[in-house]
Amino acid sequence: MTKDSTFLSLVKQYCKLLTLAMLLPMVTKAANADEQPSNSNPSLTVGFNKTPIITAFGQIESLTDKKFCYSKEDIDARKAITLEKRKRKLSDLLDKIGEQTSLVFATMDNNIAVKPFEENSTTKPAANNIPLVGTGFDAVSIATVVENIVKGHVSASNGDPLPGVTVKIKGTSKGTATDVLGNFTLDVPAGSTLQLSFVGYLQQEVTVTSNNLVITMQEDTRQMNEVVVTALGIKKETKKLGYAVQKVSGEDMIKANPPSIGAGLMGKVAGLNVSAPNGVEGSSMRLVIRGNTSISRNNQPLIVIDGIPLDNDMNSFKGGSEKSSDNDPTKADAYQDWGSVLNFINQDDVEDMSILKGPTAAALYGARGSNGVIMITMKKGKKRQGLGVDYNFSYRVNNPYRYQDMQNEYGYGGAVGLYSANKGFAIDAASGKPRYGAEATWSGANIDGQYTSQGPTPWGNNTWDLFSWYGTAASWGPKLDGREILWWDGTVRKWDPQPDNLKAFFKNGHTTTHNVSVNGGSDLGTMRLSYTRVGNEAIIPNSNYSQNTVNFAGNMNVSKRLKAEITASYTDYDRLNSPQVGNYNSAWTKFMVYGMSRDYKPLEQGLYQFPNGSQRKFDLGNFPMSYPYGSYGSDIYWNTYQNNTTLQRNQLIGNVKLSAEITPWLDVVGRAGIDYNTNDFESKFRPVDSGGVDGKYGHELYRNTTQNYEFLATAHKNDMLTKGLNLSFTAGASSLNTDNYAMQGWNKGPFATPFIYTLKNVKNIAQLTDKDLTNEYRYEKKLNSLYGLLDLSYKNYLFLTVTGRNDWSSTLPSNSNSYFYPSASLGFVFSDAFKMNTNGWLSFGKVRLAVAGSANDGKPYETIYTYDASVFGGQSTRSIKDVLPPSALKPQRSTAYEAGLQMAFFKNRLSFDFSYYNIKSTDQIIDINVAPSTGVSKVIFNTGKLQNKGFEMIVRGRAVEKRDFSWDVALNLAHNQNKLIDLGGDVPFYEIGNLFGAENGVVMRVAEGQNYGVIYGYDYTYKDGKRVVEDVKDASGNIIGTRYVTGKEVVPIGNATPKLTGGLTNTFNYKGFSLYTLVDFKYGGEIYSGSYAAAMGNGLAPATVKERNGGGLPYTYPDGTTANDGVIIEGVYADGKPNTTVVNNMWKYAAAYAAWSNIRIPRSNSVFENTWVKMREVTLTYQIPASVIRRTGFINNLSVSVIGRDLFYIYSSLPDRLNPEGVNGIGNAQGIEFGAFPGTRSYGASIKASF
Repeated sequence: MTKDSTFLSLVKQYCKLLTLAMLLPMVTKAANADEQPSNSNPSLTVGFNKTPIITAFGQIESLTDKKFCYSKEDIDARKAITLEKRKRKLSDLLDKIGEQTSLVFATMDNNIAVKPFEENSTTKPAANNIPLVGTGFDAVSIATVVENIVKGHVSASNGDPLPGVTVKIKGTSKGTATDVLGNFTLDVPAGSTLQLSFVGYLQQEVTVTSNNLVITMQEDTRQMNEVVVTALGIKKETKKLGYAVQKVSGEDMIKANPPSIGAGLMGKVAGLNVSAPNGVEGSSMRLVIRGNTSISRNNQPLIVIDGIPLDNDMNSFKGGSEKSSDNDPTKADAYQDWGSVLNFINQDDVEDMSILKGPTAAALYGARGSNGVIMITMKKGKKRQGLGVDYNFSYRVNNPYRYQDMQNEYGYGGAVGLYSANKGFAIDAASGKPRYGAEATWSGANIDGQYTSQGPTPWGNNTWDLFSWYGTAASWGPKLDGREILWWDGTVRKWDPQPDNLKAFFKNGHTTTHNVSVNGGSDLGTMRLSYTRVGNEAIIPNSNYSQNTVNFAGNMNVSKRLKAEITASYTDYDRLNSPQVGNYNSAWTKFMVYGMSRDYKPLEQGLYQFPNGSQRKFDLGNFPMSYPYGSYGSDIYWNTYQNNTTLQRNQLIGNVKLSAEITPWLDVVGRAGIDYNTNDFESKFRPVDSGGVDGKYGHELYRNTTQNYEFLATAHKNDMLTKGLNLSFTAGASSLNTDNYAMQGWNKGPFATPFIYTLKNVKNIAQLTDKDLTNEYRYEKKLNSLYGLLDLSYKNYLFLTVTGRNDWSSTLPSNSNSYFYPSASLGFVFSDAFKMNTNGWLSFGKVRLAVAGSANDGKPYETIYTYDASVFGGQSTRSIKDVLPPSALKPQRSTAYEAGLQMAFFKNRLSFDFSYYNIKSTDQIIDINVAPSTGVSKVIFNTGKLQNKGFEMIVRGRAVEKRDFSWDVALNLAHNQNKLIDLGGDVPFYEIGNLFGAENGVVMRVAEGQNYGVIYGYDYTYKDGKRVVEDVKDASGNIIGTRYVTGKEVVPIGNATPKLTGGLTNTFNYKGFSLYTLVDFKYGGEIYSGSYAAAMGNGLAPATVKERNGGGLPYTYPDGTTANDGVIIEGVYADGKPNTTVVNNMWKYAAAYAAWSNIRIPRSNSVFENTWVKMREVTLTYQIPASVIRRTGFINNLSVSVIGRDLFYIYSSLPDRLNPEGVNGIGNAQGIEFGAFPGTRSYGASIKASF
């Protein structure tokens, strides 16, 4: 396939930039070779006036590339220093500071180790002869080191060396710090205990048992002051934030090898709901933070990768239908899902993610961030000696295991269930043998109508008059007793149970991942280059995907004041076939509940194709006895194996960033980013005839380009106006340009030349209509912005942030395309302000308050008339859209209020973080259907007010902390109420999704005063609290059945919004072993199960055999036979008289349950509370001891893990093993299920090695 020329051009440009980024450090190093020695002891112009020692350290760090490393216990933060401002060498400056503070400093490359001075100490230098500066200390040669020298190596759990770790002898102030390679040398008395401490890691004690120590430090998940990435990529300590932000490390996200980033976030972030829709691995994910802020439009957060903003859009695919929406995965009825943006971000390259919750945290991202933002920081290189190589491998088996429970006692038949207690078979006229039934009387089977699935009843009417069209899965026929009958293909087979026939289409899938990366760095910069290969075989036949990703990230210190960063990620993704989901007649999952009876044997797989390759149709010509499953099963295998669609996706995400320190108080940042991707779909539907002409071919190309440009300038000053008052002000501008192009062409045959798949290969080209021609679509969008950010802090315990942003959007009318929104947040660390953290039990305490505004614009070209160009009768024509443009459209606005409390106790062993929020979204942009007499079908306008309010809580604790064993627990909880306050009065409701429509199924609507996510359908009517029934009579007035009376209008029958969501993680560490578990849960919220409704109505569900097995009341059939399988439909007549009539048991099920029906039946009987608790992730990891792997001389780190994902449900409130997460689509209608795939669990192993 020919690559797009624009794409190749962009790739070439980025290759040049990547080459430049890798070569510049080498050139710069050579050019500055003579300057290197002086960098270790630079000259500084600085002074201090009663400046706290910690603040002084910060000022020195801001003027150099040095970092101070120390233990908090060694530093008296109350000490202040005073020095005249003048130019000094760094070593002289440290000497002066040491004289006033009794501290000793050791400089090691870019690290400055700090420790207290001991009067009687005979402090000796480290083995690498690091110079010591400080009062009374001089460098001493290594030859003077005494015999009790202990050498050690300190690394993180992933094997990376940790420079700057403070290593101290317990009970003394004597110690040292690790060098850039994580090594240390220390004179230690025999039997001593070493204490190791480092920011972000748990303090650790090690007893000296040998002269060579290998120590692995564990990350401190309890720290109260971690650094997160906030709006515009600005890094801040959480201590300084006035709003809720939650960070998830890349290591935590990929612990159990999730199939995508979205799956890796499940259960880990309070207030983030992640939905994996009905389908297979590789499908889209729905992410929503703090509920829906839009009634009808996108509610998913913005994704920002190293400063490049992306929407979690789905891959469009028209698929030969009249419009792309026919395959839209945001729909709740029928769709194909080819994945969304998060599927294509390589998770092995992710360093960490910061989840900015709601408008407050994301205010500076404007319209695109109104639903919150997920900030993704990709891995960069690390400063180290030489190059490091990391290799990760994982293999995961994907096992479909949770199938809907079915009865396995009765087989094919519909009408036959009404005639006689002795249910039998039709007799084949030719052989005289009992034979299989048929779909309907018009199927040509030449059998009595009672043996058809849909056919005449004993009372002179038809089954569809009484029970609607219940599908060929109806299993009201004879008992599966093992007798032999003539099957529909003419072969004699046993009439026996088939308990595994649901599984016939499924298999174990698997996913393999290889990731290799090279990284390194020096004082001049760092780089990381990685390659990842992912291969997946789906759990269904003839479906797979592969993904290749190359990622580069480089940082370069061009000079002391100028830094450059470049990142680029190229992804090549290839996928074969995505399954049809939901209400597709050729979808296996619909067939399981609508077309497959309980005796079904999957014969079609071996029969669907003739030896010459043409399709063997399941018609009377090939199967004279008549195929019994109609269109529900006839084309499944042909479509699966012969109608193939491939997706080739190429994506380039690139970012160039320059940071400059103009003056000591002014910094500027410029950034340019691009997301360029193409999605190329090619469909080859094999000709069904042997001549090779009756086929189809489709080619669709979607090209999307997003360019983002940003400029930021930040001025900062400490001790402004008064001591301890620090100020930072950032002003910036950005420009976002989106350019999308689509081409859709379909050749629906017949072909002019056999088996040639091209758009022009059409036999009767003159007969092509406009809809058969290739169509092209284009749209562009621009968003320009100005913004400002003011940060004030007072004495490091009071923090105020104020922001303002103004957007100019091209999608709104000129009189409303400019809109401004501000935000303000306040954080107060009361534990520091009132010195409360000295009491021993309180470690940290903080309150926060925030308020923010945000806005959301419209879609391109909504506000103007656009025209379609076409051809009719050989003449060019133009037509306008059938939507009335809203000339006065305004942006949708949201105002958010947030308050929070964060506390930690007992040296951070126990902590909690609580947030309460209230978000009101007004001027909703919605489109409403109107009468065709108006000349249009829809109008778009602003109306409605939507409210979200709720709370989030995160609790973390270390339950056990022993020398060789620790147990960490973390719990997150979230509750959100999503309510429609107002819809403008003239609009009674807005529909957000449906299954078969309101009349024939269920719909989801929002209406004034109701919570978002209400499910509507027909329901029972009541008399004095009892359900009302009515008799069904034949033409002579005889009662033949009883059914429930429903209301005349659809009413609320459920709500999909959960009451509480959350996750519980446990991490157990014992020596080299680590066991991690994640249990997540959803409490409350309801779901309409079309699969359950169909199974009950078709006699498939286990509950439907109770009466048939003799558990009913005595009933006399029309032929005079009797059985104890009758029922009384519980209820009263309209006059209140109780019903006492015994009727056929089919009236209890087939007359009351159906996924689709043209007779009004109650839908509420298939609505269930959907509460579940799931074992989401389990990982058992063994870290090979460093003392072992270091003997190899080339391995730095090695760990092996056994992993499990989605293993089982600890609890589910749904009946019959329905899939609790089998909701259809990723749109706003999250309460409808039909044709769900079985629940799938994964298990496997992974290996991680560093060299």
